Amino acid sequence: MGIGDHPRSERRHCVILIQHGTQRKAHVFDQLIGREHSSGLLGAEIARTVNSHGGLVLIAGEAGIGKTALVTGAAREAGKQGLLVVGGACWDADNAPGHWPWVQVLRMLRRQLDPGEWEELERASAHALGALLAEADPSTVAPGAEPTEPPGTTGPVPDPLPDREEDDPARDGFALFDAVTTALVTASQRRPLMVVIDDLHWADPASLRLLRFAAQHTWFERVLLVGTYRDSEVELGGEDGGAHPVRDAMMPLLARATMVSLGGLDEAQVGDLIERTVGRAAEPELVAEVHRRTGGNPFFVEQTARLWHAGGAVSAVPPGVRDVVRRRVAVLPRAVGELLRHAAVLGREFHRQVLAASLATPPARADRLLEQAVTARLVVQRGSGRFAFAHDLVRETLYAELDEAEARRRHAAVVRALDQQPALADRVVPADLARHAHLAGDEVEPAHALALLRAAAADATTRLAFDEARGHLTRAHALAARADPHRRVLLGLELGEEFAWRDDWTAAWPYVDQALKEARELADPMLSARVALTLHTSRVGRRARLRDTFAELLASAHRGLLPDEDDRPLDPPADPAALDRLARELSVRLAVLGRRGQDDDALAFGLTARHDAIWGPGSAAERAVLTEEMTAVARRVGDSELEHVGMSLRWVALLELGDPDYLKQLREFTAVTARQDRPRFELSSLIDRSVIASLRGAFAESERLQAEAATLVRQERRDRWFHRYMLQLSWSRLLLQGRLAEVDELLTRMPEVGYQYPELLEGITAVHRGDLDAVCRALGTAGEGERYPRYVRALWLRLQAQGAAALGDPERCRAAREALAPFADQWAVSFHGFDVSGPFALWLGEVEAGLGNWAAAVERFAAAALSADRMRAAPWAVEARLRWAEAVLASGEPDAGEEAEGLLRLVVDEAERLGLGQPVGERVRAIREGRPRLGQRAGEEAEFRFDGTVWTLRFAGRTVRLPQAKGLRDLHELLARPGADVPATRLLDPAGGGELVAARSLGGDPVLDDTARAAYRRRLTDLDAEIDRADARGDDAAAARLDEERAALLAELRAAAGLGGRARRLGDEAERARKTVTARIRDTLRRLDEHHPELAEHLRAAVTTGATCGYHPQRMVAWRL
Repeated sequence: MGIGDHPRSERRHCVILIQHGTQRKAHVFDQLIGREHSSGLLGAEIARTVNSHGGLVLIAGEAGIGKTALVTGAAREAGKQGLLVVGGACWDADNAPGHWPWVQVLRMLRRQLDPGEWEELERASAHALGALLAEADPSTVAPGAEPTEPPGTTGPVPDPLPDREEDDPARDGFALFDAVTTALVTASQRRPLMVVIDDLHWADPASLRLLRFAAQHTWFERVLLVGTYRDSEVELGGEDGGAHPVRDAMMPLLARATMVSLGGLDEAQVGDLIERTVGRAAEPELVAEVHRRTGGNPFFVEQTARLWHAGGAVSAVPPGVRDVVRRRVAVLPRAVGELLRHAAVLGREFHRQVLAASLATPPARADRLLEQAVTARLVVQRGSGRFAFAHDLVRETLYAELDEAEARRRHAAVVRALDQQPALADRVVPADLARHAHLAGDEVEPAHALALLRAAAADATTRLAFDEARGHLTRAHALAARADPHRRVLLGLELGEEFAWRDDWTAAWPYVDQALKEARELADPMLSARVALTLHTSRVGRRARLRDTFAELLASAHRGLLPDEDDRPLDPPADPAALDRLARELSVRLAVLGRRGQDDDALAFGLTARHDAIWGPGSAAERAVLTEEMTAVARRVGDSELEHVGMSLRWVALLELGDPDYLKQLREFTAVTARQDRPRFELSSLIDRSVIASLRGAFAESERLQAEAATLVRQERRDRWFHRYMLQLSWSRLLLQGRLAEVDELLTRMPEVGYQYPELLEGITAVHRGDLDAVCRALGTAGEGERYPRYVRALWLRLQAQGAAALGDPERCRAAREALAPFADQWAVSFHGFDVSGPFALWLGEVEAGLGNWAAAVERFAAAALSADRMRAAPWAVEARLRWAEAVLASGEPDAGEEAEGLLRLVVDEAERLGLGQPVGERVRAIREGRPRLGQRAGEEAEFRFDGTVWTLRFAGRTVRLPQAKGLRDLHELLARPGADVPATRLLDPAGGGELVAARSLGGDPVLDDTARAAYRRRLTDLDAEIDRADARGDDAAAARLDEERAALLAELRAAAGLGGRARRLGDEAERARKTVTARIRDTLRRLDEHHPELAEHLRAAVTTGATCGYHPQRMVAWRL
């Protein structure tokens, strides 16, 4: 706001300028930071005084806000423009003389004038100034008194202010007022005059009446009157309704003055002020903290900046600030100060009802006291009954005045008040309530404090405030030692798992080890069962370090809770399948015991543990029932977290079952999540909706929802687990769209995020690219799937089916068919719902096609398409019909072409609608042109295996057995990588690994040149780390394989140095490998001409030799290797 002209009768209008932060720069008053507008206003007033006439300006604001700095700058500017500047300040003391600021004004005026000029003022004022100065006779005016009869006054004096009938002319000292005003006007005849009076809130009423008189009677003179005051103190009333001593006298001044109200600086201006104060810039985070704590009050900012510059913490209260705050509180009624101290216990923000309840005072009285605190600018109103301290420094100063015992009592009073008035629970966030319970110490029952800390941790987790949640859990864990030892064990495991997810194993293990030790000491079967089941599905429990402990604990708990089982284990089982069985039985037992004892906590844990223990293909029907009961229990006990988990997992179970009601369940889950309005629930909802959007073919929406979910998780909290699941979600969507180039780029990020099962994604992607070498590698790494947890098993089954069909390997196809058959009418869902790999019927159709069973393949693909239609999964319906059309054509049935064409027309239309026209169109053209996909035709069965003694070679109906030969080993390596080129140097020594191959391929360079040395060094370092990790997780097979590669590299290094340590050169290594391998393979083929001519002919046509060798058959052969 600024100054404007409004018609107003008989007096100048009032203009209020509220000056907060502004970014506009102006060269005024030494560039006061954040005061450009207000200093510009004063500059305009000064200019008008020089050229025309003055007026009255009042500058308002709290202590330290910069009023004095502003008028000091204005006075300096006025002096530059030729004004005579005088001033005075009011004094906060009972013994200050009457009219004290005016005494200072006149003394200063007298000092600045020469004797002749002062004498002229004396004559003009009828020598009445002496009564005010009281220098000749100090007794002329008693301290604090006003002259009741001005010198020379001989009769009644007309009231100069007729609009105030209550004014007493004699009391006001008309002659004195007139004398002072006349002196000011006389002085302004020679030079314009600026009069500054500071701290009007401490002025005596007579001084304010004199200011009012002078303002009214110098309106047309070149006299500028400027006053400063703390509006928060003047406006404040007492608890009994009484007004501030100067309030009545100030009101007429406010009506005729130009007002400048100063507020706090904004964040950028706080940064500028810090830099100006200490000579160096502060980090943005520190600036933000200082701004939050000080409210932008310049004095508070400067004091805090100096404290920081001297090495102190900005969280401390500078002594100067503490004194200012104490003085501001001291002028308040005692009851207001007491209320503010209790509010300081509540926190920076608080609710009026909670304040009244914890103070045990009537709400109406608390409201009246709060009004005064707001007027004093110590508290601000936030709306909806909420208030906040204007500055953190105010709250901290008040809180610091409480001794420890008093602080504990007040914190406990808050907890008791909320216990007694549950309706107020939503007025205090769980974190604050937990803080009160923690700081109350022994004033609150430990068990109750423990419950509040756990509730706060759960609430923080739903807000994605994981660091805060960990803090609550840590305090709860410490408190549980005396409040609930059983709960302490579970809290220790929870903390250990939290640190494990952050890959901070140094912090995780002490909690886990202590929890296991305490669990053994307590010897409670129920507790042991909960610990064992927690470990069974936790990241901590999968570490080799706990393998024996976990098995022992699980077996012990099983014996304790199922004593009547005839086949109960007597010793801890080592078989993972046996451990899974025990875990499943224990989870059921816990749920049963929970139902019997009406223990909802035990029941909820048992249901959740059972769900997690059985997760995997074939368990969806039971999981759907479990999640329904979980949701019911959650609603019964008011556990929003359990309700959220139950509803989220239920739609996943229904989807796996191929039940279209999964969409209804998802909509209900989304609606409940919206009502709960918690960031973690919103995150889960966004991700779930992203999964389903992709399933339905709304790919852009899926991508948008995933991006929106990512914004909810702060960058510093995006742990590797978050990136892993986001990568999984992106891979599923991109592969479904056929965007293979982007999929390949995504796969390069798997090491970065620590993706645990890269071979699954690489192998499935390789099938879509037609890279059979990569498919073979992935299948070899995946093996029989023992390493995959149950929630990943569906993706492993998909790889088995697609890989077997792509290779045309009948043995693999039959094994995959057997594994998939129990789930023929279900859907493949992995990673807790992050990956939906379509209906299992689709992959059954793949393996039937791989076996050449075209009728069965058509049946499976048709079932998959119908299931996808029913589930409204359009992309999967497109995929199923494409394969269905291929199988129809391959079957050779009558009218196959017409049937396939009808399917393809449906595919093209739907693909266009989904935005899949280009990738699907290419596949449709290939089918119409008779170019079926790789893997849609049966491969010929063959065998090329070494059993450690002899080689078994079966091909074209003939089987032979031959002794070991290096050429046979070379051919075996090539057959394992169909379509790929293998360096001859690798075949020469397969154990050496990639670095050895690279080194041998360096031509004429020295073996130990810089490149080779770096390659060896990096690989040896990596091998050492990988061996340590393999040992840590108990993977002896991997450790042995890595040791073998390490030994080969070291042997090669030793061989690279000649006599005297001279470097040997590798000029002929690649050539030697080419010649050696080529000779070995040719020799072997000559032997096969005699023993197996059909095989020799096939291999001679398919195998190439040279610097690189390869197996490139014209037709697929399903080699059993």
